[in-house]
Amino acid sequence: MLDALGLLAAGVVVGAAAVEGFRARSLVGRLRQVALCCHELRGALTAIDLALTSVERTAAPSDRRRVEALRHGYDRAVWVAGDLEAARGVLPARLAPRPELVDLHEIVRRVVDAWNTSLPMREPSIALDWRGGSALVHGYPMRLTQALDNLVANAVEHGRGPVSVLGRTDGTSVSICILDRGAGLMRPLDELRPRSWQARRGHGLVIARHAVELHGGTLRTVRGPTGSGIEVRLPGGAAPTAVRASGKRGMPRPSGSSAAAQ
Repeated sequence: MLDALGLLAAGVVVGAAAVEGFRARSLVGRLRQVALCCHELRGALTAIDLALTSVERTAAPSDRRRVEALRHGYDRAVWVAGDLEAARGVLPARLAPRPELVDLHEIVRRVVDAWNTSLPMREPSIALDWRGGSALVHGYPMRLTQALDNLVANAVEHGRGPVSVLGRTDGTSVSICILDRGAGLMRPLDELRPRSWQARRGHGLVIARHAVELHGGTLRTVRGPTGSGIEVRLPGGAAPTAVRASGKRGMPRPSGSSAAAQ
């Protein structure tokens, strides 16, 4: 009896070791594929940068907005390429970005302009209503850009009617509402998650919430006479303490996170 139990236990251990070995080989294979994709992405981005730089020098004034929209998308793609390199553990720590003083009004304006330039002619333009002048935030410009880009994308793709972006400052905080004329989210943000990390869609709010919380801010659903959507609220001012102590590259971890997704 004891010998049988010993053999069974040994079989379980050997089987578990075999499963872990298979998983390790599968992970190595995936990381090799990621490395190849990173290489190709860097090459494509280098070519795009060279072409954009040439166009920027010769573009007519009437084409400036289109060129700026392309540069906006390029900058976002470069940042994501860095996140991929960080995810596979090859980005040196010295390249981790440092928080800086940024004008959130300028970031919002750039996001709205890029979207308005890219939308098809039949789509209504995104209205920007900003009140309160400049809004200084100590943080990461591209993380904030990622948050706003994803929220606007959700409103354009999943909302209804015209999209509006409302910005307000009160001296101590900044409020940015991305609204459309749809019914809005039917469930609390904490209940909205991607089905799995393998899903192709459903990660926009995860990225947005990660970026906002990194800056000491919050996301919440809002409904009002001007529409329904998401409010981003961030602490204003130049104080570095408003930013969470994390300058590492990389996107939020999908497991163990309460971040919402759409």
